[in-house]
Amino acid sequence: MNSTRRTTASRYLPLASTTFAALALAAPLYSHAEESPTSKVHVLLNSEFSDKYLTPRGMIVQNQGLVFQQLALGFFNLYKDDAFINDVTLVGGVWNCFGTDGLPSSDSNGASDTSWYEIDPIAGVSFGFAKNFTLDVTYTSFNMEIGNIPYSQHLETKLSFNDSPYLKAFALHPYVIYWRELDGKATAAQVPFLALPGPQPGPGALPDSSWYFDVGVAPSYTFKDIGLKLELPCRVLLPDSEFYGEYYDEASFVGLYELGVKATVPLNFMPKGYGNWSFHAGFKYMGFVDDNLQKMQQFNATSSSESHSTLLFCGISSFF
Repeated sequence: MNSTRRTTASRYLPLASTTFAALALAAPLYSHAEESPTSKVHVLLNSEFSDKYLTPRGMIVQNQGLVFQQLALGFFNLYKDDAFINDVTLVGGVWNCFGTDGLPSSDSNGASDTSWYEIDPIAGVSFGFAKNFTLDVTYTSFNMEIGNIPYSQHLETKLSFNDSPYLKAFALHPYVIYWRELDGKATAAQVPFLALPGPQPGPGALPDSSWYFDVGVAPSYTFKDIGLKLELPCRVLLPDSEFYGEYYDEASFVGLYELGVKATVPLNFMPKGYGNWSFHAGFKYMGFVDDNLQKMQQFNATSSSESHSTLLFCGISSFF
């Protein structure tokens, strides 16, 4: 894309989900923690490479070069018992995103490029209750290093159910998420109102901070002889009308859907005492249902309306 388009795109690029990555990786942590009951503090490091930066909300931030994302989380167990509330854990950490192809830097007001796209702090608490339920409440803020994108803050509430005791190998691991923008926007919903020709909108016309529900399952199967774990996650995002805005059309009940496959193998050659290491690789397909979401992609990396996107990724995780 030309320099003018790149500046416009990067300035309004929607922001990443550190929360989704954190909670998706949290589940196996607890099984590891059970193997070391004397330890109440754990650390997760996840380094991931992908062919683009695609957020869980369907924003294509970068589709050139190689994208590198680093997640670091600390888990502090405060309570563990056989009571109705059987586990309470504090979670804190940070998520960073880098890329081999630079985007206009916030520090230079777009005059030069940067390979550091974003840094997001994470803080939350996880409650295990009724044996097989988990409630995660997580705060995140998106601090973009590109295009003078405004700082935004969010709260995610996730309820998940472990159905493994009932369905065994056919367990679905269902969950529902309520994701709320506390301050600012995590999508480009305001951009068409401001960037396209025509009269500027009056007070209250711009899409405000909003919310969505995420409903999904993450079935998996582990080949114990070789340690290979296969996962087939899928989810549907159900947005409020102001989340993507209604500049182009009325909001759809379904914003997007996502299908994926992920394979994970343990790195057993790592010496004992250096944590639990694993390698993973996968593929995601994301279909954009909402017409506003499709058309706002013209202000993102593709510079054109898009009905779908794909993502290839691989990475290494370590748990201590």
